[in-house]
Amino acid sequence: MSAKGLLALPRSLWMRHCDRVGPGANVTGQPWIENGGRLVIGSRFRLSCVPVDSHLIVGPGASLAIGDDVVLGHGAAIAAHESIRIGTGSRLGPFCAIADTDFHVAGRPGEKPETSPIDIGPGVRLGARVTILRGAVIGEGASIESGSVVSGVVPAGACVGGVPARSRAPGPARQEGDDLPSRVAAAVARALGLNEAPAPESGRESIPGWDSLGALLVLLALEEEFAVTLDEAKVPYASSVADLTGLVEVAI
Repeated sequence: MSAKGLLALPRSLWMRHCDRVGPGANVTGQPWIENGGRLVIGSRFRLSCVPVDSHLIVGPGASLAIGDDVVLGHGAAIAAHESIRIGTGSRLGPFCAIADTDFHVAGRPGEKPETSPIDIGPGVRLGARVTILRGAVIGEGASIESGSVVSGVVPAGACVGGVPARSRAPGPARQEGDDLPSRVAAAVARALGLNEAPAPESGRESIPGWDSLGALLVLLALEEEFAVTLDEAKVPYASSVADLTGLVEVAI
């Protein structure tokens, strides 16, 4: 069933405004949804709208398809006016913006803007504040650095960054004199939208947003910060920032 119109919904009701939602979907906060086309979401989808709402907009006749096990951070803005696909297992950091249209034609007010489909492959990782422009194709397992603007084709497994995003090798995970605990704390603050970095002894009970979804956002932020792959089975059970630092030390 599709909903028409712009709706800010209680968490328990937002699924009613999608055409299909797989089992195990989890939403923190209240998403802002406009579905004038087809909105399909896979199993175990995780969406954060805390501390900033996330927006999913599907225009008339357009489609937005989100695969299984996708994590979408807070403050996201996704607008499909033709077609956007996000592959299984992809993780999108806070404040990502994805749009398959330019929304206007420069110098020609009233003219309908062009649209081009966006295809984000499986296992893709987007850092915070990444912007994906119309027509972008991101290959399986690619990684996009925070703050990047992506257009065109990103090959599978590539690591890209910048404005515009270009291929680059990951930087060193650790350098001499590096303050590892401070970097970990700063990454936690970015992932959870905190005003300041938490103390090393701070734990789940004292850090807002550190729930099961927040743990996945923290995992994404740490992997991007240190260019490492962390054990997904251990990060959700870390009880403090110091525990996370220990996991990073093992990985690097």
